[in-house]
Amino acid sequence: MLRLLFIVIFLAVLIVFALSNTDLEPIWLISFGWHLSVGTLALGIGVVGLIFGFLTGWVGEFRQRSRARRSEAHVRTLESQLVELHQRLDRLQTPPVSAAPTTVPSPENRI
Repeated sequence: MLRLLFIVIFLAVLIVFALSNTDLEPIWLISFGWHLSVGTLALGIGVVGLIFGFLTGWVGEFRQRSRARRSEAHVRTLESQLVELHQRLDRLQTPPVSAAPTTVPSPENRI
């Protein structure tokens, strides 16, 4: 929300500057020349800068989301392995239950 506020303020200042500077001036870039107002040039450069910033942020966010998805998949795999290991440990710790208990007669009761 704060980012949007900064963008709106930045664009408002650029628009006021562009409306205040409407006199055509010769603009040269290497050997190319044309007549353009300084305000329009500043507004164009500001908009191009904003678009470049948005694209740069979008690429960074795309990378971050990709890493987050891979990490979440890895966590799910580790959690399933942990559940499997707990189940295996429970099976090893509980003694096997036999159907009929076997009792060995004591030596004194033998005939």
